[in-house]
Amino acid sequence: KTLYGANVIIFEGIMAFTDKELLKLLDLKIFVDTDSDIRLVRRLRRDISERGRDIEGVIKQYNKFVKPAFDQHIQPTMRLADIVVPRGTGNTVAIDLIVQHVHSQLEEVRAAWAALASAHQCHPLPQTLSVLKSTPQVRGMHTIIRNRETSRDEFIFYSKRLMRLLIEHALSLLPFQ
Repeated sequence: KTLYGANVIIFEGIMAFTDKELLKLLDLKIFVDTDSDIRLVRRLRRDISERGRDIEGVIKQYNKFVKPAFDQHIQPTMRLADIVVPRGTGNTVAIDLIVQHVHSQLEEVRAAWAALASAHQCHPLPQTLSVLKSTPQVRGMHTIIRNRETSRDEFIFYSKRLMRLLIEHALSLLPFQ
């Protein structure tokens, strides 16, 4: 199934790199690594404040289950990443570099699309191509449809209206007696 949508999709989770088929779909794989002491402190804060657990119980569970599971299942997936960000989200230099890389990749895609869009300029358009006249009504509907603030119902209404005009135009080109 083909899915069209966002230019950038951020997929995250501790088991994000475990599905081999999903890995094939990812253009850029980033492993955000955090020191084990910081992971323990975060767990202590969360489990004590949000779950009402005691320190000894949290540390016991962490050492018996959480840390070994991380070492066995999560840590090995780090090798699958294209980029490993040490020190987690506090590493602003690494994050800025990743953002710059994503921007440059998007710019390359935009440039490729622009080249495709203008590829016909060296060649005349086919005689069989007919373009719907750009009237104020058509331009207005395009404006509404492209506006991010347009409600779903309005989007559907104006899309259908534009399709009707397009179909009417196409039918007017058919030979009739």
